[in-house]
Amino acid sequence: MAKTILSSDQAHTLHHTLYAPKNNAKATLLIVHGMTEHSGRYEKFAQYLADQDIAVLTYDQLGHGRSINNAEELGYFTKSYPVQTVLKDAVIMADQLKSHYPDVPHFIMGHSMGSFVVRNVLQVHSSEFSGAIIMGSSDYNPLIKVALPIAKVLNQLQPKRPNPVLATAMIKLFNAQLKDKSSSSPFAWLARNPEGVAEYENDPLCGFYFTNNGFWTLFNLMDTGLDKNWAETIDHDFPMFFVSGENDPVGNMGKGIRKLTKRLKKQGFTKISRQIYPLMRHEPLHETDKQDVYAELASWLNTQISQS
Repeated sequence: MAKTILSSDQAHTLHHTLYAPKNNAKATLLIVHGMTEHSGRYEKFAQYLADQDIAVLTYDQLGHGRSINNAEELGYFTKSYPVQTVLKDAVIMADQLKSHYPDVPHFIMGHSMGSFVVRNVLQVHSSEFSGAIIMGSSDYNPLIKVALPIAKVLNQLQPKRPNPVLATAMIKLFNAQLKDKSSSSPFAWLARNPEGVAEYENDPLCGFYFTNNGFWTLFNLMDTGLDKNWAETIDHDFPMFFVSGENDPVGNMGKGIRKLTKRLKKQGFTKISRQIYPLMRHEPLHETDKQDVYAELASWLNTQISQS
């Protein structure tokens, strides 16, 4: 059931869909999508969980999907305080889901850019959730500190201008890390499954160029969400499941996620789980073996539900 709710920027409505179980829900999951995609890409996974009595809410972030006022806003978040707005919107959607199912455990999941959103949200609101799934994420990258001042100036000068130069550079960097060069698609880094890549390429709401405002917002989310001490305000018993493809360039081909989870355990976190899928790339939910990923994510959720 698709609906809309007012964004915290007071100028846009957030398109969202609730996948409600036929039976009583035993838990909820809020899914925060990634950069230059939309919530509709999570429909099959969301319905899979709903069939197991887990209510799922997906939504289009500002500048994405149907949470825009016109096509020119794709890749543009908002003028004033975009980072704070994006985070507030995630909390709004979490509260919306909880209002439907107030008496069950609540979980949150973020993919790629959505994982950076979730990691920022958890810094303040982790006590409101029973666990988090962090997918397609990465570890601290010192280059963010270099990119931030440049992105800041570009956002001040031309916030709504698409930045194909930066977008293309990122794509080339990601594809350069792949050992298998057989695909000619610029989006080959997303999945080894050609059908998954083709679906993304043929989707008019995917693969657009981020604006200067979009990159400024993204880099800020990464700066705070990937800091080595990003989780210092989170309870050490909070369950987190980190999921990545072994050939995901965003996660430094599995190395970043291994380093990240190892550090969290050293910092005293006791419920850190990790799954790095062999051969898979950035989007495990769109690989050929996605049903295996579905099952493992559901298994982790069910384990946490039984312990809540």
